[in-house]
Amino acid sequence: MGELGLWLGDGLGMGELGKQLQAIRKEKELSLTEVAEATRIPLNYLQALEEEEFDVFTSDVHARGFLRNYATFLGLDAEEIVRQYDELRSNSRVKIEATRVSASATGRTRRSMAGADALLGLVIVALVAMSGYSVYLRRNHVNATPTPGPAPTPTITPMPVYEGTMYDLDVNLDYVKHTLAVKQRIDYTNTTSETLPNLMLNVYPNHYRRSFELKDVKVDIDGEQIQPEVFPLDVTLRVELPRALQPGEHVAVLLDYALSLPQISPDEEFSGGGFGYSKRSVSLGNWYPVMAPYREDRGWYGLKYFPVGDPYVTEVADYNVTITATEGVIVAGTGQGVQEGSRWHYKVDKARSFAFAASDKYETSTSQVGDVTVHSYYFPNNAEAGEVARDTAARALELYDELYGTYPFTDYRVAETEFAGAMEFSGLTFLGSAFYDQYDGTTRAPLIPLTAHEVAHQWFFGLVGNDQLTEPWLDEAPAEYSSLLYYERYLPDDVEWWWLYVVDQWAPTGKIDNLVYVFRDNREYVDAVYRRGAQFMRDLRTAMGDPAFFGFLKEYQRIYAYRLAKSRDFFALVQQFTTADLVPLQEEYFRQRILP
Repeated sequence: MGELGLWLGDGLGMGELGKQLQAIRKEKELSLTEVAEATRIPLNYLQALEEEEFDVFTSDVHARGFLRNYATFLGLDAEEIVRQYDELRSNSRVKIEATRVSASATGRTRRSMAGADALLGLVIVALVAMSGYSVYLRRNHVNATPTPGPAPTPTITPMPVYEGTMYDLDVNLDYVKHTLAVKQRIDYTNTTSETLPNLMLNVYPNHYRRSFELKDVKVDIDGEQIQPEVFPLDVTLRVELPRALQPGEHVAVLLDYALSLPQISPDEEFSGGGFGYSKRSVSLGNWYPVMAPYREDRGWYGLKYFPVGDPYVTEVADYNVTITATEGVIVAGTGQGVQEGSRWHYKVDKARSFAFAASDKYETSTSQVGDVTVHSYYFPNNAEAGEVARDTAARALELYDELYGTYPFTDYRVAETEFAGAMEFSGLTFLGSAFYDQYDGTTRAPLIPLTAHEVAHQWFFGLVGNDQLTEPWLDEAPAEYSSLLYYERYLPDDVEWWWLYVVDQWAPTGKIDNLVYVFRDNREYVDAVYRRGAQFMRDLRTAMGDPAFFGFLKEYQRIYAYRLAKSRDFFALVQQFTTADLVPLQEEYFRQRILP
């Protein structure tokens, strides 16, 4: 194979990893086609894994994901298989550099590259074909046909009145031991029309064994602190009140607890990567007891943890947080921040969540977009990528501010943390080191569309919330499509690449409005909710036309700001902006028709 063989390492013989996969598959009497159907891994990717043609994949993150899924399907130790892959890639790069030096020093003639050139030609032809196919897909997708006549003028409604909850948290972070001691006060006003005999908190850290230790809880309902009965169940904590809370009445809940952080695997992609510690940082996302949403038709919305997607639903609130950290540790949190020695104080109003990342290795840089300061936190080996994440976030904020309405905070932070995904919080995003490490200096580096996607969550999730367990498409589909809009505005020459990298190469399937519980894994979830979600947003834009489409998105943000929107709210507002027949779209992308 000429120099292409240099991608294979010395630690493992040429083809040993691929042969191992192939041998187990044949032992199970499975064809590649059968595996592709069962795992939904594209056939050409399965072939590439067994033949160790890793350059077919867009990045190591891309290859590891498919390799892990394939190994798990075969019953192999997925982590060991990925370790072997990393060893191959590491050794191959060292060998390539050594070969280049040797050739330069001795001037020896290399062996004929005819075979490699032929293979390279086939790869180029294949890529051209895939690009052409992606164009074909977008030009031949299912469109809803617009009906004649102008779009009706929507009725303008006033902004909603905000009635929030207040969280006051005093945190002592022992960075070395990965522990936190927390004193928390929740001030809650009963804004419902019902009398409440109890309160319910969702305590997501309780999912992790021995991570959350409740030391004390008290309630203050009439100026007297009383220790109530509490009933934990899964990730919920029911607090029985000493007397019923009438509509309009206030209660304070005082909590004293400790957190012992779990270790984050560098391969985590979703919620598992947002809470815990790694070698160079700690990540505190969805880490404190939070008031469960109250639904007047069904009561408190107590959640159950689920390993796929983002299994959280939260209402907006005001936050006042003080974090005393180990000396030398930098803390990146939600809101306006003030540092006094090793103490960090953050304050933010009307936020859907409060999160923070901390590290004694962070370097920082900032930029300004109007009245908003963009902060980037990154590790020393990724300074260039950290500045790109900052600049991408700044440009995305400027674009989305124009398209969707004003960004609601004075600061936005993006922090590198050690996992293989990204997590959104109000005013803050965790971006995985895997994407920083892969940054290659081009506009086609995965770090850029990922950052643009996450910034869009400040509107879709942050400003307008939704139930991320039953209707996750409401924030993920618009956020994914917003990443395309970033490329349309700033990198138009790379729009075709965006569709190929983000959507088409995966050949996604599934209905976008499935509950998160029905997905077997994150691949199924992302295929349906993100990738098919982006296709839906594209087709909706085509059906409505740009003026109505973008007018709708801005009005959606304005009307449902600080609320939890539902699918029927989305479509009811769409129909105020267009007379297009949307039934074909709903039949293509949704399990059932959604009536306003």
